[in-house]
Amino acid sequence: MRYHDFHLAGYRVSDFGGTISLDLVYDYPPLPKERSTIQFSDVVAYHFVHTGAAILNHIGEETIESLLQRIGSSLVEWWRLHGGYQLWDDDPSKYRAKLEKEGYRAWTIDSAIGFEGFVVAKAVAQLELAALDKPEALI
Repeated sequence: MRYHDFHLAGYRVSDFGGTISLDLVYDYPPLPKERSTIQFSDVVAYHFVHTGAAILNHIGEETIESLLQRIGSSLVEWWRLHGGYQLWDDDPSKYRAKLEKEGYRAWTIDSAIGFEGFVVAKAVAQLELAALDKPEALI
């Protein structure tokens, strides 16, 4: 997937939260501008912080267990405040078991500038990479 040193131009949440798309732009003259769209599908949980001016440097898979060890107490609080997590169980170990049984995976996303986040979904893929100076290739 093409994302390293790409700027986060924006992200979209669609399919009632089931799809998250990261719209990325690589813009370092004199090289041609490029776009990349990374899409997570069958999303059940995500959280992004400080999306402005982000330059991504890592999208990495980690185990559901590892992610929940780090952010489990935050999920409990977010659920209490807002609700909305599919398959949620007030017991993080039961939640982890449900996610693993259903085939969900976890990805963390890091940035050189401020941004961080995670996505719990069934799949991730790069949709398209196109040179911005070719109008027919714009996404």
